[in-house]
Amino acid sequence: MSSTKLVAFILGAGTHIGSAIAAQLRERGYRVALGSRNPKPTSADDAYFNVKLDVQKRESIEEAFDTVVQNLGPVNVVVYNAASVTPPPTPDDILTIPVDAYYDAASVGLGAYTAAQKVLPSFRNEIHREHPKAFIVTGNILPFSQYSPPAYHTLGLQKALQTRFIATAAKSYESENFQFYFATLVSKENGGIPGPVVFASSAETHAQVYWNLINNVKQEDWDHRFTIDGDKFPVEAQTL
Repeated sequence: MSSTKLVAFILGAGTHIGSAIAAQLRERGYRVALGSRNPKPTSADDAYFNVKLDVQKRESIEEAFDTVVQNLGPVNVVVYNAASVTPPPTPDDILTIPVDAYYDAASVGLGAYTAAQKVLPSFRNEIHREHPKAFIVTGNILPFSQYSPPAYHTLGLQKALQTRFIATAAKSYESENFQFYFATLVSKENGGIPGPVVFASSAETHAQVYWNLINNVKQEDWDHRFTIDGDKFPVEAQTL
């Protein structure tokens, strides 16, 4: 792996958004750690550092961060790309979602807080004094409405927890220039949920938008909505 001091950790590194972001960061000179439930073994000549991670478990997130820092050094970029969906067994009846499944879904949302708490010492490490420090959650528009479709209720729950945290963190750490973003792909027609075809083709757009956010000179609006073209979508123009 490269000897660069720039280190990124992607939690929830899949084959779509996570993979594209990892490639973008690596091409730009980062050492990149990928956290997933079933990571492949990492060898000395691998492009990425793979680490076992279960975002539903606080201890797993903490251990994964310790492993990444020990092997790659202090982390200056985090992408929290983890999410899950548990639809109600009886359609349109959210109270048929098992309680354990509901708590598990909430824990995925809360994992962003654990990840941010663990990365804070890295952000403050002198090695990153001149480097970007950014924490990005892959978002959606569900938390911006009191109602979410029953099939996606648990996903909306996760994202609602994350928006409350990200909004506060963006303000709380502004003086240290630690930047926090909730980045959401939206329809360019009305700012709503993008169609499945658009989402399926969005990996490279996510990667470029995230790269731009990472390199902002200072904190911009934490609620960053963007279209498939990579353009920022004005929040006030959104139609749910």
